Amino acid sequence: MKNRILHLRLAVVTHDLFMTWLAWVSCFFIRYSIWPESPTIDLWSLEIVAVILIQGAICFSFSMYRGLWRFASVPDLMNLVKSATVGTLAIVLFFFLFNRLDGIPRSVLLMYPVLLVLFWGGPRISYRMWKDQYFNLADDDKPRVLLIGAGHIAELFIRNAASNHSCHVIRIIDDGKAYKGSQIRGVKIQSGLDQLTELVADFDINLVVIAKQNPEASLIKAVVDELATSNCIIRVAPDPDDFDKHLINVSQLQPITVEDLLGRDKVELDWQMVAEYIKNKSVLVTGGGGSIGSELCRQLAQIGVSKLNIIDHSEYNLYAIDKELNHDHMVVNSHLCDVTNQAHLYHIFKETKPDVVFHAAAYKHVPLLESHACEGFLNNVVGTQNMADCCADFGVEKMILISTDKAVNPYSVMGATKRLSEKYCQYKNQRSETEYSTVRFGNVLGSAGSVVPLFEQQIAAGGPVTVTHEDMERYFMTIEEACQLILQSLVLGNDNEILVLDMGEPVKIKSLAERMIALSGKGNEVSISITGLRSGEKLYEELHYDIENLEPTIVSKISGVKNVSLQAEQLPQLIKKGHQAALKFDQQAIKKILTQLVPEFKGHELEVLTNKIGLKQHTKE
Repeated sequence: MKNRILHLRLAVVTHDLFMTWLAWVSCFFIRYSIWPESPTIDLWSLEIVAVILIQGAICFSFSMYRGLWRFASVPDLMNLVKSATVGTLAIVLFFFLFNRLDGIPRSVLLMYPVLLVLFWGGPRISYRMWKDQYFNLADDDKPRVLLIGAGHIAELFIRNAASNHSCHVIRIIDDGKAYKGSQIRGVKIQSGLDQLTELVADFDINLVVIAKQNPEASLIKAVVDELATSNCIIRVAPDPDDFDKHLINVSQLQPITVEDLLGRDKVELDWQMVAEYIKNKSVLVTGGGGSIGSELCRQLAQIGVSKLNIIDHSEYNLYAIDKELNHDHMVVNSHLCDVTNQAHLYHIFKETKPDVVFHAAAYKHVPLLESHACEGFLNNVVGTQNMADCCADFGVEKMILISTDKAVNPYSVMGATKRLSEKYCQYKNQRSETEYSTVRFGNVLGSAGSVVPLFEQQIAAGGPVTVTHEDMERYFMTIEEACQLILQSLVLGNDNEILVLDMGEPVKIKSLAERMIALSGKGNEVSISITGLRSGEKLYEELHYDIENLEPTIVSKISGVKNVSLQAEQLPQLIKKGHQAALKFDQQAIKKILTQLVPEFKGHELEVLTNKIGLKQHTKE
């Protein structure tokens, strides 16, 4: 492919240099044609060599050989005019300094750029018109498409494009050796996925379509990264069955979702054991109206739980999930309740008699909780304590705590309160018949308050997209994956106190922003702004402590931390002390208690200040 493009460009360079010679010589013929006895005109001389070399250098400086004749347009013709004009001025300056323009008529210098533009532009426009007629591409309103993949879907796509005249398929890119030099319905197949940006520019592509069924995440990531600086739209072709049912228009192409940007394949878990365990059980979900809680309720409904009890302190969120799930085949009981209200929780437990409890209710916004430590302690710690105590008192089989990677070596109040919640569940696990498990995972794409909706808003507004630090990394998973992990925890044994999903490699937040900008088709329009670390934020997150030895479970993508001996006899009393401080809105006392109960808590103002200073120094460098 490289050699072919090189040969084409050499041919264009040769053409333009020949036309330079022809324009220069023709000007002399025209000038002296009116003379009765014209002097001998040299067809080759050192003077002509100088003209060709000067004009050739000007052509390269104006990047005349970046585009292709196939897509010659008005901007290309304007570039020819500029090149011819500047070239003429350079030739005049050279010969003026060399021989004071001796033997070069002024009329030749006036005619030369006009003839040169005609000789250069004429073949280009003629070739463009011929190609448009040959491929029936005269209508420039239709997008020019480049396909990634040369299989059956590509053939179906080209056939559909020809039938409904929705687009023009210009090229197919596939690095497979079997397709080298081949064609599909007259469209050439060539390699060069690693040069996708250049190919899009050369062929003036508007739309890149990944023509593969269930494309791998690595392929999607590679395509998006290659086109990060272009304004090209990226889409995924439909499945073959969709082509067979009806004609596919460009507007029906599937957009690439944020979940596809993880750069890894989605985790799919085995549902059979979960369905068998949960069947005919009464299940209670706290925070059931939130991002994680609502998806958890949906998946519970799908696998056949007989009775679903939902707790949420947001009236609207509770109403929305209740309306969505309240069907005849399943009993849904919705309770407007704050988990910090112990009396109300006891009343609900007495009425619903749950067998399994999923505790997803929590405050999770890191910077906000730094200035609302009391509310964070009440909701995340006291709320978890109330739930855990209710489970023990009412003989619940299992309680699953939804935790976060920010609970590992926490820098923030949010992370420290979640770590303390984990510790209390471990404490109860050693003193109760109820089985307590903690599910710990990274950031959830698309959840309320997450970075993805923020980036989408900023891109829609034209930017800039704000990233706190160039090196910040996070583990990401989809909401569906998070809930699968939570449900799978029901059947992974009684000795796994903490469960961790294999989340692959962490993703740089800046890279995520760049890919989202690329997907929007605004690669050259939206910028990224580095704003600096906020209070409580870490550059890197961890999924487990060094002392927590992860061991494999029966599910390959999930590891477990076995029962850990916990010396915390004073834990309830200290939490009670924190509860009293929170009711008095004593922020400093809460942070001291968190530091006492979670010694690894690193959310000190001095360290936050040090991080900010380090960021400023990094930015200056």
